[in-house]
Amino acid sequence: MLMTGVSQTTGVDYKYWSPAEVMPRSELKKLQLARLTEQVNYLWEKSPFYREKWGQNGFNPGKLKTLDDIRCLPFLKKEEIRISQEIDPPYGMMRMPGRGPFIRIGMTSGTTGEPVLIPFTEEDYFGVFCEGAVRSVWAAGIRNHDIVHVAFGFTPFMGLAASYDSCEHLVGSLVIPGGTWSSMMRLRMIKKLGVTVLMGTPTYILHLAKVAQDNGIDPSTLGVKIICTGGEPGGMSIPNTGMRLEQAWGAKAFDFCGTQETNYIAWMCEEGTGHLNEDLVYCEVLDPETDEPVKPGESGKLVVTDLVGKTHPCIRFETGDIVGGIDEGFSCGCGRTLSKFKGFKGRVGDIIKIRGVCVSVAGIENVLRGIKECSDNYEYMALNNGTGMDKIKVRIEPQQNVDAALWDNVRKKVAEELQLSFMVNMDVEVVPPGTLPVYELKAKRFHDLR
Repeated sequence: MLMTGVSQTTGVDYKYWSPAEVMPRSELKKLQLARLTEQVNYLWEKSPFYREKWGQNGFNPGKLKTLDDIRCLPFLKKEEIRISQEIDPPYGMMRMPGRGPFIRIGMTSGTTGEPVLIPFTEEDYFGVFCEGAVRSVWAAGIRNHDIVHVAFGFTPFMGLAASYDSCEHLVGSLVIPGGTWSSMMRLRMIKKLGVTVLMGTPTYILHLAKVAQDNGIDPSTLGVKIICTGGEPGGMSIPNTGMRLEQAWGAKAFDFCGTQETNYIAWMCEEGTGHLNEDLVYCEVLDPETDEPVKPGESGKLVVTDLVGKTHPCIRFETGDIVGGIDEGFSCGCGRTLSKFKGFKGRVGDIIKIRGVCVSVAGIENVLRGIKECSDNYEYMALNNGTGMDKIKVRIEPQQNVDAALWDNVRKKVAEELQLSFMVNMDVEVVPPGTLPVYELKAKRFHDLR
């Protein structure tokens, strides 16, 4: 029998949080089909929204025989969720009839339109959403003797909130809040309270390290052993971001990702591999133009189906993300059998095609984070050159210790590295430190000006 988590009777620390992490692939596929079938039957019976939507597309539950038959179901778009909440406020189709009472409300950022409200019952929050989250913190090595600081303001953003609750309620760690603390206050309290685990967006945790350095503090001396990032692409998608975090803090960096509408999708193990929560969500990677499945391991748009949650199941939800792919045949040294998730490349609209070459914003960021003369502040934009051709312009701030006389050398180095990585020329501009915006939560570095 596989032992997981921490035994309440012996206190023994086991390697895996859930048996699903090492389930044989054949059993996992059977579990996915059983849960998908149950979910579809449940929604056909309980949800007027899905019954009408599916019926209009010629689908009924009898057509679902295999996992591949999920393609008979239409996609769910975020705009449909927004419209349903306008027609039937406040939750629309995100509240199944009879579900409640609610203990937590999530809300999307609203960057692409009116924010979507996401209600959670206790069962769905702690039993499903936090189940997806706790695997990420457990795989990172966080245990009940750790002191965790989750560096974000308390908003309805669910990603870091679920990590917070997973550490406190499921792992049993001491978790230190600090929603309105300044960066200097965070640094003082990290040292004073003996924080061993730091969580936040990669942008903010890198910014926090810079604040420390600017004030004569070496972040690596503060005692942080583990860094967990979420909310935007981190080391799982941009390896050089993970490297910068580890170098700055002298800690091991881990990364997790997901959608507020569905669940935590993937997280990094101790081997640096991203693993999918395949028993909780079913992920498809499709060609953005044809909607057909790509070959295993290839890049495409991510579509996610919630296999377990019952308050607001999202079936074939179009996340709007382009991902590096999913490798089902990957054999990881950690012993987990869950598929390898190859990270995010950008949003569907963020993939820029230049003379036949697809350039991802995550790829640009990985190049910049690998150049030591570049600071963590930069931005990139898509432009039209006036002849009907797209081009990319990259603006960077150099490190503070780079003399202004050397900025043009930095510009040339960045341009050369980008050209070598993508085989296309990009405009590069070096701007003085302090010119570009500083982000404490999700960074908005890409601007489409076409």
